[in-house]
Amino acid sequence: MERRPRVLAIDDDQDFREGLEDVLDDLGYAVTGAASGREGLEALRTAPPPDVILLDLRMPDMDGRTFRREQQRDSALSQIPCVVVSGSREVEEEARSLGAAAVLAKPFRVRTLIDSIDRVTKN
Repeated sequence: MERRPRVLAIDDDQDFREGLEDVLDDLGYAVTGAASGREGLEALRTAPPPDVILLDLRMPDMDGRTFRREQQRDSALSQIPCVVVSGSREVEEEARSLGAAAVLAKPFRVRTLIDSIDRVTKN
């Protein structure tokens, strides 16, 4: 069986994040969750690197924009693709300027999420 990608889900909405973790875990993905950009950076630096990051842009403590800039400054982490997941449909241009591989507007279908993960993690 093919190994599913490792996913880091960074979102301050606990219910949404845990729902993502549950769905992806049930589908065989290895998922780590983080409630802020700061927690996400800590996870990147201490755990096995993910194959893809699901990133909310609007969070307290350290928002997704700051997280992404910090990630891109670190050569060991900068190549990990990032999928911006946002409740705002107006973030697509901003997400692209941050080098996001894809943008998903909440709410989205599980199939759309899986297709995005698979598309950005295929070499």
